[in-house]
Amino acid sequence: MIIRHKITLLITAAGFLSSLLLSCIVLWEMFEQQLEIIDLELQSMARRAVHVVSKNDKSRPLDASSLIDDEGYWLAIYNEDYDKPIYLSHLAKLIKIKEPALNSSATLNLIIPADTVDLRQNEQNDVPFRIKNFKISYSEKTFLVTVGRPMEELEEELWGVFIMVINGLVFSVIILLVISYFFAGFILKPIRIMNEQALEISENHLDRRLPITESYDEFNALAQTLNQVFDRLQHAFMRQKRLLADASHELKTPLSIMKLAIEGQLSTQDKIQNERHMEGLKRLTEQVLRMERLVKNILDLSALEIQISAIKESIDLVKILERLIADYSLFAEARNIRLEVKLPQQLIVQGNEEQLSRVLSNILDNSIKYNVDGGQVRVIGYQSVTEVIVKVENTGTGVDAEESSKVFEPFYRVEKSRSTRYGGTGLGLSIVKRIVELHQGKVSLESQNGWTKVTVSLPLIQENIPKVY
Repeated sequence: MIIRHKITLLITAAGFLSSLLLSCIVLWEMFEQQLEIIDLELQSMARRAVHVVSKNDKSRPLDASSLIDDEGYWLAIYNEDYDKPIYLSHLAKLIKIKEPALNSSATLNLIIPADTVDLRQNEQNDVPFRIKNFKISYSEKTFLVTVGRPMEELEEELWGVFIMVINGLVFSVIILLVISYFFAGFILKPIRIMNEQALEISENHLDRRLPITESYDEFNALAQTLNQVFDRLQHAFMRQKRLLADASHELKTPLSIMKLAIEGQLSTQDKIQNERHMEGLKRLTEQVLRMERLVKNILDLSALEIQISAIKESIDLVKILERLIADYSLFAEARNIRLEVKLPQQLIVQGNEEQLSRVLSNILDNSIKYNVDGGQVRVIGYQSVTEVIVKVENTGTGVDAEESSKVFEPFYRVEKSRSTRYGGTGLGLSIVKRIVELHQGKVSLESQNGWTKVTVSLPLIQENIPKVY
């Protein structure tokens, strides 16, 4: 689960719990307030009943009609001795209820059959009752009054309010999910921007840094920490590249001296009579030359790694390819390799002519060197909407799919014995890839159906890109 979803769920959960707690408090307060209103109503009914009873002529019996609107009320009035009721309402005569203690109230759930009295019972004949006991003095007389009434309507009202609250909670959760999702996105926006900018910081762009705003917060602190890490990484990479370049430079001088010394020994053949000695010197010369090529390639690759971008000028790749093809055609004829060339009149790009010439030369050299006798090489160039593309295809043993991307790594060889036989150092394609990257291009290699294809794509010059209106 991504952080944005976690923040959304946490905000929603916090909001839901707060709303639930508030709703419970409101429902409880509503219930208590309704009970207080009912208790006041019961007290008012008790006082009215005492008023009527105290004025009743004792010569006449007290009946239900003597009281005003006692229908629906459970009412029992006793004298101070509490020996027997002096008045019972119609509902009190039908239903027996356990009366609460003096000056106290109670909420009861009674089971009253509907055929006894209709109190809007539910299917289980349950009727909620609120009942309260009063001690009321009137005209120097004291009465004990117990009065109650059913709360079915109140229960229905509270249930309706409860359903409304539940619906409100569900709706609020949905609203919270939407709002918190956008808030989470707003909160994490600096992280997303930092992530996008950090992805642009690669080995070749270690000079870039994450922006820091004036306001200090946790995101700025994180950006400062990451920038410090990038500073250390850049320092380490630059030190490593300089060390490699310096080591290569230091190796170049003694190798040159060794080469000159061996050549001097070979030139004085009259002083050396041992043929085996001569053969050993020749082998040593070959190894020195190979080491010299290796050191030169390491020097070139180190220089390219340190270089940030290429010095660019308008270059026609067709002219470079035609010149290289003319040079390599001699090597192709020596091995009976047929060259097929399909090029337009021109392919103009922005770049360094020497570096791009080295790229195409290296690829053409490999297409002939690692070909089979009597094979074929195809050179194809064309222009797309935004790119100039050059493809060099050759017949041969090919390269496995899992090794296609590894051939551009330094010192990687598909066939080490064959590369050594041809004098390869394992750095040629690494140099090719680095030069193409400096020109904001791409290079790839793939093998299929007996052909190995190397594709170089370079961005088209801006003014040559057709405009779409």
